[in-house]
Amino acid sequence: MEEKKKKKKIRIKKQVIFNLFSILFVFGTGFYFLGRLIYYKMESEKPYIAPTDLATRVIEENDTYELRKTFVETNGIYRFVGDVDNNYVKYKGYLWRIVRINADKTITLVTEDTVTSLPYGGSLQNYILSWLNLEEEKNTGIFENTLEAEDGELRSTKQCFDSFLDIESAGCFESNSDYKIGLLSIYDYLEANANESYLNNGTNYWTTNSHDDSRAWYVSSEGLVSYDDYTSKYGIRPTITIDGNTQIVSGIGTADDPFQLNTREINTLQEVYPGSYLLYNDTLWKVVSKENDKVKVVSEDCIKQGEECLLMRFSLYDNEFSLSREEMLYYLNNTYYNSLKDKNYIVDGNFYAGTYSLADNNYRSALESKVHFKIGLLSIADPFAFEVANTFLFTTSKTNEMSIYSVNDNHVLYENMVTEELAIRPAFHLKGNIKIASGTGDYLNPYVLGGLE
Repeated sequence: MEEKKKKKKIRIKKQVIFNLFSILFVFGTGFYFLGRLIYYKMESEKPYIAPTDLATRVIEENDTYELRKTFVETNGIYRFVGDVDNNYVKYKGYLWRIVRINADKTITLVTEDTVTSLPYGGSLQNYILSWLNLEEEKNTGIFENTLEAEDGELRSTKQCFDSFLDIESAGCFESNSDYKIGLLSIYDYLEANANESYLNNGTNYWTTNSHDDSRAWYVSSEGLVSYDDYTSKYGIRPTITIDGNTQIVSGIGTADDPFQLNTREINTLQEVYPGSYLLYNDTLWKVVSKENDKVKVVSEDCIKQGEECLLMRFSLYDNEFSLSREEMLYYLNNTYYNSLKDKNYIVDGNFYAGTYSLADNNYRSALESKVHFKIGLLSIADPFAFEVANTFLFTTSKTNEMSIYSVNDNHVLYENMVTEELAIRPAFHLKGNIKIASGTGDYLNPYVLGGLE
């Protein structure tokens, strides 16, 4: 009997220990999972903080299974492919598209729009690259000057200079990185999916590649790849390469809200980047360039008469720049000037008024002389000169005193008679110390002027 009682007590004791252990295990497990639940809930409620360096941000947001067809990685190089809409960048006053993130995490960009129209020349290096890049020669680096980049800010840009007769032979076997600013290659265009990609922007523009000794490859306004004579004039879409660690100030990479990389505080007009938009006289203007304390701007459209462009002859006599003789110049510096508000903002300034020859196609000759007016026009070598069709330019013929250059229907250079009636796209210089009251400098949110300092 005693034996049975002892066994029973032992069994009860074991049962109590087991039950106690089970209770502790259940509570412990419950507390553990409750703690994990609380932890994950707190973590999930934390806001996502996107990286602020451009390369990391773009890779993190695009290198996913869902976007693998539009963001392709090959040998450490990432490329946007197809008609993507999340690779827009606002930098130095221009709207750009990200073409690729290179293996060293530098980023190559191309402007969304063409910035001028030039002949290919005897070779790409003779004309286009000189217009883009600062060199030892005079009148080079027109575009580079507009970027106002600090030392080291622009990296060397790899360019493909292969020459080939058919598109099936396109590749990037002959390349160099001798220039900071260049053009897209046919290889870049094809890798992005050609006419079905974001690089098909509806304009004609040159590439880096030649076809033979007298012709070069370009992309047409329909997005097709073709070739034409060196003397033909097509658009220029610059490419640059920047550090992938460049910080994003704002934006999500769309056309309406691009990645904003400019960090300079804008308080006065002198601090505004060329390529930016501003509102003056109830009209939209674009900043072209700067000279000392003056800022050259050009109208975004022609001078209107009602709803239509005002048409006017340059002259009845010749292509000399004289206020007393030339019909258009007199109108601009008298009738038009007097119609403007806040005329105290405008100062006399220099306008390039050199000559140009279709025989040598050298843009530099257009920059070799200047005239001084309140209101003038852009020359063939100015950025943004070809944005408005059927307008006069301030560049004259070397061989014919009755002709002057203009922008035709296709937004390329055309030699016209001075007696031909064309539209007028005015340009002038504003004082650099005009305050910026508001705006971001974009087309839809231009800078608003707020008086002199």
